[in-house]
Amino acid sequence: MTKRTISLKVETPIKAHHTAQVGFTKLEEGEAFRQGYDIKLDLERAKLLTDSYKETEDKPTPIRRAKAFENILANMTIFIRDKELLVGNFARDLKSVTHYPELQWRWVEKTTAPGQVYGDLLDDGQWEELKDLHKYWQPRAVHGMERQYLPKGMEDAWRFKGEYLFSYHWEHSTPNYEKLFTIGLKGILDEIEQRVERLDKEAVNFTINASEYADKKIFLDGAKISVSAVVSWIRRYADLAAEKAENENTPERKKELSQIAENCKTISQNPPETFQQALQLYWFIHLLVNFIELPQVGSGIRLDKVTTRFYENDLKEERLTRESAQELVENLYVKFLETGFLHPPIWTGVGGGGLGWQSITIGGVDENGNDVCSEVTNIILDAMQEIKTVAPPLSFRWHDKLQKKTIDKVIETLASGLSEPAIFNDKMMLQRLMAYGVPIKEARDYSINTCMWWVIPGKNICFRASNSGQFSLPKMLVLAMNQGKTFDGIQLSCDSPDPSTFNSLDDIIDAFMIHFRHNLKRLLMVSNIGDALYKKYLPRPFLSSLLDGCIERAQDCRDWVYEPDYRDVMLIGINNVANSLAALKKIIFDDKKATLLEVIDALKNNWEGKEGLLKDCLDAPKFGNDDDYVDLICRDVSIQLTEEVSTHKTIYGTNWCVDGSAATSPFMLGTMCEATPDGRKDKEPFHDGTISPSMGTDLNGPTATLKSVSKVDPVLAWNQLFNQTFQPEFLKGPYADVFENYLRTFGDLGVHHVQFSIVGKELLQKAQDHPENHPDLLVRVCGYSAYFVDMSRDVQNWLMDRTSQSF
Repeated sequence: MTKRTISLKVETPIKAHHTAQVGFTKLEEGEAFRQGYDIKLDLERAKLLTDSYKETEDKPTPIRRAKAFENILANMTIFIRDKELLVGNFARDLKSVTHYPELQWRWVEKTTAPGQVYGDLLDDGQWEELKDLHKYWQPRAVHGMERQYLPKGMEDAWRFKGEYLFSYHWEHSTPNYEKLFTIGLKGILDEIEQRVERLDKEAVNFTINASEYADKKIFLDGAKISVSAVVSWIRRYADLAAEKAENENTPERKKELSQIAENCKTISQNPPETFQQALQLYWFIHLLVNFIELPQVGSGIRLDKVTTRFYENDLKEERLTRESAQELVENLYVKFLETGFLHPPIWTGVGGGGLGWQSITIGGVDENGNDVCSEVTNIILDAMQEIKTVAPPLSFRWHDKLQKKTIDKVIETLASGLSEPAIFNDKMMLQRLMAYGVPIKEARDYSINTCMWWVIPGKNICFRASNSGQFSLPKMLVLAMNQGKTFDGIQLSCDSPDPSTFNSLDDIIDAFMIHFRHNLKRLLMVSNIGDALYKKYLPRPFLSSLLDGCIERAQDCRDWVYEPDYRDVMLIGINNVANSLAALKKIIFDDKKATLLEVIDALKNNWEGKEGLLKDCLDAPKFGNDDDYVDLICRDVSIQLTEEVSTHKTIYGTNWCVDGSAATSPFMLGTMCEATPDGRKDKEPFHDGTISPSMGTDLNGPTATLKSVSKVDPVLAWNQLFNQTFQPEFLKGPYADVFENYLRTFGDLGVHHVQFSIVGKELLQKAQDHPENHPDLLVRVCGYSAYFVDMSRDVQNWLMDRTSQSF
């Protein structure tokens, strides 16, 4: 890591949230953000947006969105940091996050009030200004609007009561960077102009009706306004860099600023010509679609695949060296570190410590099935080893044609104590995508946008993160054992058979599915209404311009979908359910040590006075040990759940599906769930990930755990999130080859994904006791990495309870 990178990193405030609230419990331990950083809420975007909306009341919504985007880009504060080689900001200064009043106002106003959890983000005068802005948005903000449209009997379906958490979250999508790097923004504008000409001819020839013509013309006008605004915005950076270069006294920095000016001038219209220009254009577009037009998480760019040609040409032309290329990538990572969002406090219990979850994909194959790994792949990994930033998460696509040197580099990166990269299995993913109907050449181009969510870069796959929400499977089992009531007697779900009538494990599973179906319908009802509101009020003219098919169809990305669509339900706690069912099967139906009613009574009393029964449940077979007794229960229930979800339709007529993303929702949802028959006590967290074994129960080694996971077919079930923990020494020296064989076994078994925390419990304990000494210690949470010191103490303890595997 160069001195430049060190300086930029040290001077960058970390805007990752601390966990402020878990379920309904507000935590009292410290500040909402890392101590020492004076994080603020920037109202500039909100004011510019509001000004534009007030001036365009008579315009169609797509034009209003485009004009607001134009106003923001023309008038927002831009700046260039000392020493940086890549430029671009989304808020007025480094310490700020921005506000999106078209989405939400209630919780923002409430939590930023003086004395509240985010009260330090605004001074009293700014908070009054915020309230004044919100007077305009109270009847217009989309989040919360769904409550007006829920049908009778489902009026409270939006409310969190422990069975599921509905939330809007931010969105996902990945623009077509390869196309943009080929034709540039001017090429996009040319496509829009050409489509307008064709549309006019269709209207003149009466081959399109007037209503359809008007809708398409409005979209294309909005797209042109938006892309033109971006061209002008990038030119603002070119002008600022040129001005700073003129006033710079240091020859080296003057040259760098002049180069930045030239880069921005070039890519404002034309495709990039150099590696630095490619990274710069990527960063501009990423900021625009993820932080300025609307908030998005993820990225999904296949960074090595789309930039290798620029790197190789620069080497050939002697424009850069490998070392200078790595410094540029390190600078890109610092830019990621500058980002951040303001999240509702309750949401921090689901994703605390995260920073935009902006995953970059490396590795994999091209459309013909050939390995795309290159020296840029190695540079990306080396840069992460050096800088050790929480963002961007790296997703590595594993396949059979990988070269040994690439595998060694991946293992070396993990062994350095990082939690990067996460490994995704092409063998499984290509099979899964083709089963969905994705053509093989497109399937080979898949990337991981964030966590477990896959996209095909450039395709119209645009959806809200955890689209429907997080669903508590263990809660469904509790409801099944108490006829839809919580153990303290609250009717939370529909009625179901009296458990005294259950004569088999199938009877229990049938009751479990009754409550799953009932609550799934409620969750998907509110989620579909949310999607309909986004479609009506929040078109995305700029993003649509960068997604294949939108300009050709003259339709916003909200108005149609790439098929297969990917709108998902996140199912949490499957192995708490599988372990519970295995315990019930063994203790009640096989060994007849107790009756179901005796187990239910023990659960209602949180196992107090039932220590013997608790031990029997804890000693029952547990997932993660290559034991068919429990593994096949997990498989069968997972498939049944997946099939049920797929019977429900989105607003686009496509099937809902299940996604394996989780973040820290297993921790949060566990705090809202009673004791369960696997031996878990009231309010204890669920297992992490969506297929990881329960903490400390995988006792037969890492290969046995892989074999358990492999039995739950991800093609028939879902793209499971799987965590494993190793001490660093098991990836080094003589163990490096053993770990390589472990990864090859992972690939051969068709497991979807595995991610690692490569850090010992002793070090984590030291970091917990003395966080000031370990500000950059990274851990893999669930689908993302976080600085350990940014997690709440309870979440830290939960992560430390993972089994540390060895060979």
